[in-house]
Amino acid sequence: MLYVDGMNGVISHNETIQWLYTLIGSKFRLVVKTALKLLLVFVEYTESNAPLLIEAVSKVDSKRGTKLWSNAMEILDEKDGVDTELLVYAMTLINKTLAGLPDQDSFYDVVDCLEEQGIEAIAQ
Repeated sequence: MLYVDGMNGVISHNETIQWLYTLIGSKFRLVVKTALKLLLVFVEYTESNAPLLIEAVSKVDSKRGTKLWSNAMEILDEKDGVDTELLVYAMTLINKTLAGLPDQDSFYDVVDCLEEQGIEAIAQ
């Protein structure tokens, strides 16, 4: 799972990234874990993919009428039946995406959305 064939095709097709982000909101843990892993591969492939993921997250969450990163925050906020692997993957995805953002404005926009949803309290 380290190498994804056709990554350039995925990069040029933002709907695929939107679909993967939607899948991390699934009620099935294996689906969530696989989608998180694939999104991590996508973000790690090249730094220019982080803004593409932010764009996909924005489109999905604005269509749903929720705050940015709400799917990932639901994973991190889950109280019962905690799967530590999912927590690690979700937090790693957020961190790697933030690290790959090209400018401070977009970085702080994402951080503000996460703070509004209580990421600081969740992390402690």
